[in-house]
Amino acid sequence: MKHRLALIALAGLIAAPAFSGTCGPEQAADVALLETAKAALLNADYQSFTSIAGPYFPDLAENYDGYFGPLETTFPEGFDRCVTILQRREAPSFAQDLIFYFPKGYDSPMAVLLIAADVEGTMRMIEFSYNTNISGVLDELK
Repeated sequence: MKHRLALIALAGLIAAPAFSGTCGPEQAADVALLETAKAALLNADYQSFTSIAGPYFPDLAENYDGYFGPLETTFPEGFDRCVTILQRREAPSFAQDLIFYFPKGYDSPMAVLLIAADVEGTMRMIEFSYNTNISGVLDELK
């Protein structure tokens, strides 16, 4: 009986749909680091985002309020959903995602740009920006 239940459970896992990306359907070009960062922002978990951003932002922890205070103040309820609207990949290892985050209670999104690159064999976030003025983030596209 236990073996039969284990087989049924395994069959359920095999038949399950593929994990979808945090802010949209899973894409072959998804970068795990960026997907993890997207999830932290979606959940308004800015402390985790600080850890994910890593060593290229040495002042992030000390200047936490400067980076994330505006988000906590403007959108205290966090975000309902997010949509990745652009993924740009360039060889050999440059990746950028433009994401719209929809704050709870608002119809217009906040734009977020995440940029990562493989640096000496490790994917690292090298830039990020956010703005409620979408043009402000579009100007940052590389």
